[in-house]
Amino acid sequence: MQRLYDFLRRHPTGVDSFWAVFLFGVSLASGAGHQDTRGTVAPALIVPIALLLCLALALRRRMPEKMLLLMIALGVAQLVLGVATMVADFAMLVIVYTVAATGARWASRAALGTGLCAALVAQLRWPNDHSSTLGNLAIVVFQTVPFALAWVLGDSIRTRRAYFAQLEERNARLEKEREAQAKVAVAAERARIARELHDVVAHNVSVMVVQADGAAYVLDAAPDQAKKALETISSTGRQALAEMRRLLGVLRTGEHKEAGEYVPQPDVEQIDELIEQCGTRKPLRQTGQ
Repeated sequence: MQRLYDFLRRHPTGVDSFWAVFLFGVSLASGAGHQDTRGTVAPALIVPIALLLCLALALRRRMPEKMLLLMIALGVAQLVLGVATMVADFAMLVIVYTVAATGARWASRAALGTGLCAALVAQLRWPNDHSSTLGNLAIVVFQTVPFALAWVLGDSIRTRRAYFAQLEERNARLEKEREAQAKVAVAAERARIARELHDVVAHNVSVMVVQADGAAYVLDAAPDQAKKALETISSTGRQALAEMRRLLGVLRTGEHKEAGEYVPQPDVEQIDELIEQCGTRKPLRQTGQ
């Protein structure tokens, strides 16, 4: 069932053509008897008018404005030639709906005006002699209501489509804004990580330089202190390399691929840990003295 529905949606002109052929056949089948009671026009005039009305029905989605003008011209031709309303005139109702749903604004207004006037003009052209004035007025109202409902339905569908189009446009715009904000956030985060990387390198290299100077200063006087300083340089260097790998990994991929979480540079609250890391510096100087 879904496949049939998708096929019909992909071939709207084919569907309209099918209904146009069906309507044309019904019009031909009922045209002769209809003209016997409502007019004296030869059936030769009924066939081309019915054919053109069905053609307008078949092409209503491709050229709604042009089919509306064709419909109005055929309606005027029916009035002038005395071809009374027939089954093929149902195409006018469908075209009013189509123009209201998909046509230009001027065409939609023209379709509404034509639909509201069609029943009145037809009743004036072919009045029902067996009905009173009130009865004829009731017939006009009864025949006008379908055109009004068709136009209202088409216009509501136009409004609904416009509303959904606005929603889609708004969602697309919000999605672009979110992507732009995400890119800005990523760039800001990478800039922050780059600053942190600089701080990590500066801090650890400073510790290594201090320990190396201290080790060189007390190398002869206190070899044990020099050994501790070298160990501190080694551990600080490994720590710096590990932190640089993590930070560079974040800069390249935006994700932490290695074990462990990134820790920011220590601040005042971690001053005791910094003193402990550099704890060998004070003994080195005291020994050198």
